[in-house]
This record gives sequence, C-alpha cells and structure tokens, in this order.
Amino acid sequence: MSDSAPQPLSSPRPSRNLGIDLARGIAVVLMIQTHALDGWVTTVDKAEWPYRLTRLFANIPAPLFLLLAGLSVGMQTVSAQRTGTDPASLRASLSKRALEVVGYGYLVSMVYAIIDGQLQPATLLRADILHCIGLSLLLCTQLLVGRSHLTARVVLLALVSVGLGLLSRLLPTLPLPLATPLGLLIDVAPITRFPLFPLCVFVAIGLWLGYTLRPTDWTQSKTLLVLLAMLALTVIAKELTALTLALLGGKLSRAHPAVLWNLCEGTALSLSVLSLSLVFARQLPASLFGFLLRLGRGSLFAYAVHIPLCYSRLAQPVQGKLTMKEAMPLLLGLIALTWLAVRIKDSVQTRLTQRKTASATTIVLLMLASSTALAQPATQKDTVQQSESVALAQELAASGRAPLAYALHPIDSYRAQVTLPDDFSIKSEVERSHQLFQSGQFRESADSYALLLVARPDLTRVLFNIAQGLRRAGDDRFALGFYRRYLQVDPSTPLRAEVEGYIRELATVILARAQAQDRPPTPTPTPTPIHKRAWFWVTLTAGVAVVATVVGLGITIGTQTQPTTPTDEYLGPFDVMFPRPTP
Repeated sequence: MSDSAPQPLSSPRPSRNLGIDLARGIAVVLMIQTHALDGWVTTVDKAEWPYRLTRLFANIPAPLFLLLAGLSVGMQTVSAQRTGTDPASLRASLSKRALEVVGYGYLVSMVYAIIDGQLQPATLLRADILHCIGLSLLLCTQLLVGRSHLTARVVLLALVSVGLGLLSRLLPTLPLPLATPLGLLIDVAPITRFPLFPLCVFVAIGLWLGYTLRPTDWTQSKTLLVLLAMLALTVIAKELTALTLALLGGKLSRAHPAVLWNLCEGTALSLSVLSLSLVFARQLPASLFGFLLRLGRGSLFAYAVHIPLCYSRLAQPVQGKLTMKEAMPLLLGLIALTWLAVRIKDSVQTRLTQRKTASATTIVLLMLASSTALAQPATQKDTVQQSESVALAQELAASGRAPLAYALHPIDSYRAQVTLPDDFSIKSEVERSHQLFQSGQFRESADSYALLLVARPDLTRVLFNIAQGLRRAGDDRFALGFYRRYLQVDPSTPLRAEVEGYIRELATVILARAQAQDRPPTPTPTPTPIHKRAWFWVTLTAGVAVVATVVGLGITIGTQTQPTTPTDEYLGPFDVMFPRPTP
C-alpha cells in the first residue's frame, strides 16, 4: 500500500455526525408510529387515553425533519466556506438537490396512486412532506446560503412566512384544479398537508443554527442546558397557543394566528430531540443505536415504504379496525419491516453503484440475497475485535497516552485524564499536527491528532490520520486498531478500499511476527454455521415477505437515480485531513 492520502479539506465527504443521524432515526420511528396508529386504530379506541398518549409525539417528526434538513445545509455552508467554495456554485448545487427532493416526492405520490388505482391529478399533485422539504430547501438556499446579514434574513423570512400563512384565511374556497398546486405554498383545506408557508421557517431556523451556533460543537453541559431551555419553551408555547385560541376562537391550523406559538413549540421539541441525540451519540457506543442510525440515514426511503402500509389499499385489511392492543405488535413489525427494507435498498444501491447497471430482475435477486446475508447480527469476530480495541486503549492509557486511548475507546475516564491548554485552538492544532507529520515525527503527530478528538469528538476523519501516523511510526498494533475504529464509525468512507488494504497488510505483518516469535495470536472463534441458526430461517421467510410487500415500491424507487439530499446526508462543519506526504 502507498503512503498517499487525500488532500486536506478537499473532495472526500466528511464523516457523518452520529447525533444528527440518531435524531433523524428517532423522527422516522415517531413518524411510523403516528401514521400507523392513525391509519389502523378504530375511532372508538382513538378516544381512549393510550392512543391520545401516543399523539403527544405526533407533532415532532415533521418539524424535526425540516429543522435537520436546514441544519445540514448550514453546516455544509460552513464547510464550503473553509474550503473556498464559491457561494454561487454552492447555491446551484444545493438548489439542484432540493429540486430532486421535490421530484422524489412526486415519484412517491405516483407509486402511491398506482397502488390505490387513483391516477387523478388531485392524487398526483398533492402537497406532502417531501415537497415541503424540497421547496423549503430551495427557498432558503437562494435567500440565505452565502448571503450577508443571515440573522436578519431569517427573521424577515419567518415574519413573511407567518404573514402569508395568515393571509390564506382570507382566500375563498378554490376549485380543485387551482387549489391543488396552490396547496404547495399555503394552507388550502382540505388539500394541504405541509405548505411551504409557514413551515419553511423550520428549515430557516435549522440553517441558522447550523451556520451560527453549530449544535455539534456544543459541550455536554451546554447541550443539556439547551435541552432544559427547550423543554421549558415547549410548555410556554403550548400555553400561549391555548390562550390565543381561547381569545380568538377557531381551530388551530397553519392559517390561524396561534401558528406563531405552534412554530415555537415545534422548534423547541425538535431541538430537545436533537440535544438528547447529541448527548447519547457522544456518551454511548454507536452499536447501541445502530438500528436508529440506519433508519435515519435512509429516512427518505423509509418514508416511501411505510406510507402505503398505513393508508393505501395495502392497509385495507386493518385500516380503522384495530384496537390499540392489536395495533402495537403490528406497529413494531412495521418498524422492523421498514428497517429491513432500508437495509436491502442500501445493499442494492451499493451493488448497482459498483456495477453501474442492472435490470429489474437483478434487483429482485439482490433483494432476496440481501434479506438474509445482510440481516446477520454482529459476529463473534466483531466481538473479538472490540475486545482487542479495549485492550489497546488500556495499554495506551497505562503508558500515559490518554488522548490516544480516548480516541480509540471514547469513555469519560480517559477524557478526564486530558487537560487542554487554555489557548487551545482547533485550527492551530490541525496545523501543528500536519507539520509534525510532514517533518517525520509520526508518533507525535498521532498524539496531536488525538487531542483534536478530545476537543471535537465529531472530527472522526482524524482517526485515519492517527492510524497513518502510527503506521509510519512502526506502531503496527495500534495502527491496526485505529484503522478498524475508523471503519467502525464511518463505514461508508470513500477511503474504505485504502483502509481495508492497510488492515490486510498490517494483519499479515503482525501474524508473521507472532509466528516468528512462536507466539501465535489467539484464534478467532468459529461462528455457528448460518444454516444451523434459527434466525436464518426466520430472516429468510421475512425477506421473502418483504420482497412481496415492497417490490412494487422498492424496485420503482430503487432503480431510479437516488437523490442525495441534505435530508439524508450530513456534511460536517470541519474536515481534517493531512496533506500528501512529501516523497
């Protein structure tokens, strides 16, 4: 393997932020719960307290999706500025992706209409959440990205949006052909579900947060403080909404003056979920919430899969016929089914990307194969590697290299051993780390890069830098551990092929060295054959059922060029890579 590495702050995509992915995964679960119970539960049961309890979370998903979409764009703007990307070029790229989201929304509506046999214009052109996200991103991109006076622009956009929402109360009842497209922009009963105005405010606030406050930079104490503040704001906003409705009368809608407090409540709830997600992502291993991370990263497809199973003709056997007791097991099954469909789609998309072309028949075969091969739980090999990682971290900590120990195994006891200087600066430390590497002080550069992770745990690309430095320093065991750690936290990295090459190379060297010393490494336990495991047959059966259920939707969407949207991608605020070493 060569010693080359990508240029700093260049083409490779920054690693995803687990906190944001986790928040989006929570939004997906709450979305499925809201839609499934709304579609399946009887009218009588909807009046009882168990169902009303679930409705407490019904207003979280949409604002959260919108805010996270804006947050990703705001952080991408910061990253682009640091790389010197032209603002006009960035706006053009983001606008294209926003339009792709709108197109994806119409594609989902078309598939939905085909399933129901209702190819009327009203069905095909209805305004839904994807249209709102796409149009909001388009509007906010053009008005806010790369523009001066960002805060003032956000405030002005919020006021205009609320004002346009209120003006929609003055509109007369419109005929259907005119009401349908207008429902994309303002509240037009009964057409509109998610109008651009005023819901674009959530995207604008998220963009402002990502650009100005950068939630992923918050310390744990600051994040918890934000959480408490947002929970308090939620209570206040609810009370103000009730007071406004009592004074002005009417039913709460997006065309009622109380929508102002409703927007505050949605923002506060969204930031509460985001704050909790950031804390969990920092304090707990990613394996504990891997289920939610996959749903969060595939939220677009998860939406497309579950909706027909809640409201379309496919849901007729249970639609409005179940008690809460009967609906809950089916709800858990739908969540699991959606997760499996997302996993299958990811596998199919990966293989299609590699092969560049495939037929519908190929897609079906891949889905059948993936339903079993990819549904395997963590292997014993993974467990062994995790144990080795912990042992290496303990060894590093015992030798006084606590920053490296924390980088490899991020627990508070290691972090507590590190004291950052008062004048510590991310930018200065990056430059220092680069200089140490270029001057051949590889072990010192690894220690310096590790300090960056202590200060900014989200800079996961630094793990690759550390591994490179340790490998060049001859610390093969530690380098191997960091390469594996890097693939663990960023499995989709564009450097995966190179990293896997380093892993194979180092594993061979370490094994040969151990054999030469007549101390062979502990063999990895051989797992039980797949065909002898009970879960294999359960998964095989479930896989066939999944294909039968979602093949009409999954193949239609899976064979399309999947839009990479700000809603399914985190482009972080700061990408750290060292330059190519001088030969």
